[in-house]
Amino acid sequence: MLRHSLLLSLALVSFSSLALAQQRWPSHRGPNQNYHLSSKTSFPTTWSVSKGENIRWRMPLPETGHSGIAVWDDKLFLTCFKELSETDNRNNGTWAAESRGHCLDAKTGKLLWSCDLPGKRPNQVNGTFTDSTTPTPVTDGKHVWFVSAGGYMACYTVTGQKVWAKPFDVRTKHSAKQFQPFLHAGKLYYVMMRDSADPLRREQTAKDYDKNSKTGWPWMHVRTFDAMTGEAVDTLPQGISVHSKGALGQVNGQTVLLHAKGGGHSPPEKPYGIGLSKLNATHDQVWERPGLYFEGTHFVDQQHAYCFDKNDLVVLDLASGQTIKRIPVRNQGSIIRFDESAGKYLAPQAVEKGKSKHMLTHRSNIGVGRYHFFLGGQAGTLGRIDLESGEVNHLQVPLQVRYEAGKKVYQWKQFDSGDATGSGFVVEGDKRRLSHGFGHISAATPIVINNHIYFTTVLGTVYVVDATAETFDQRALVAVNDLGKPGETWTLAPLTAAEGCLYQRTAREIICIQ
Repeated sequence: MLRHSLLLSLALVSFSSLALAQQRWPSHRGPNQNYHLSSKTSFPTTWSVSKGENIRWRMPLPETGHSGIAVWDDKLFLTCFKELSETDNRNNGTWAAESRGHCLDAKTGKLLWSCDLPGKRPNQVNGTFTDSTTPTPVTDGKHVWFVSAGGYMACYTVTGQKVWAKPFDVRTKHSAKQFQPFLHAGKLYYVMMRDSADPLRREQTAKDYDKNSKTGWPWMHVRTFDAMTGEAVDTLPQGISVHSKGALGQVNGQTVLLHAKGGGHSPPEKPYGIGLSKLNATHDQVWERPGLYFEGTHFVDQQHAYCFDKNDLVVLDLASGQTIKRIPVRNQGSIIRFDESAGKYLAPQAVEKGKSKHMLTHRSNIGVGRYHFFLGGQAGTLGRIDLESGEVNHLQVPLQVRYEAGKKVYQWKQFDSGDATGSGFVVEGDKRRLSHGFGHISAATPIVINNHIYFTTVLGTVYVVDATAETFDQRALVAVNDLGKPGETWTLAPLTAAEGCLYQRTAREIICIQ
């Protein structure tokens, strides 16, 4: 009986700890490292920032930035640029390396403390894919780790005391664009070059910021650092493309990392393909599949890895890397379009050959059960793949929401863009950042809460989709929400969920939705 009571107590403690952990969002990938959150707590599916509906608070940010928001109990962590000025403008836009880490009160949005992250290598501000502020902070409730893609990482206590900080070398073009830092077994994982003194580092001969050099770039690697000292510990030798976001999973109770090589602009890491590595002391490689053109849009669940090449979704056995299924996606399946003149959705029709070479928006895919979802490569389309039948369905969705005389109006083709910053500084540069947010752009990674998928576009439009809907039509679209007024709202950051609240940041503010 004593043993039974002890086991019951331990089970209750374990369950309580798990439930509490799932109400936190400690890093970019969420509490389960897969962008999924299952909770008995209800989370909002409908809101409007521009109307103030279901908004708990809004707080201006000191400057623009890309990072997601890490949440631990009553504290939020995110990264912004230092205050920008005209000195950051160059001939081809606004470029900056120096950023700042911020800690805010989760209940009010009040700024509690900040720290400097003085990166060395400027990246384009509000870049279409990333900038120096892209890495989301990581926290364990006692400490927080900030990483600037401009070349700086630091560890602080959650009350703002510095533990350690160090610069690191950044490749002059195409640095770690998509890979987000994470903690595992006392180590901080991030992607970067080998150190300059490392004899295995390849020489850099490419011209400064030349993105198309085929031979002149050093390889990028997943590297590990002692979380409490910052000391470099290990380097995964296989290399990783800057386009690969990396996906974490489990095989036989062992944490594994799926990482890809290849993609646009001839990345130097070879052979192109995808591989799986254990996150053990020696980082053993489990398998590698060369020859597959997997850029970085991949996802794993308990049994499989899901990877897009130029035309198909390839389903791999996670433990062995063997191909389970290849599902054609490009120009396949049906689409349900909206007829503006009639004010209604039409019957499904065959998908026409797409004009864009991108069949889906980069980094926008996520799996839920038997289905795989994504933002389409064409403006205003959501896609769903039935993994069992191979059926591919698309649904047209409005690009933007606006209010006219208090009435909600959907904009299906027209949109107003703008990346107004927290400081009021006007960013210059790549005009693609002011597009609709579909196609050739790295959209915010979608998240899943209790079988609802939240897709966020650069315009600040958030689509909430019922992942369990039997038919992928307009009834599966639960809501179309806004993060601010058209032309004044811009974000590449993912939503974060904790304690029944959604947190989101734009280029100008942070928002608590409840």
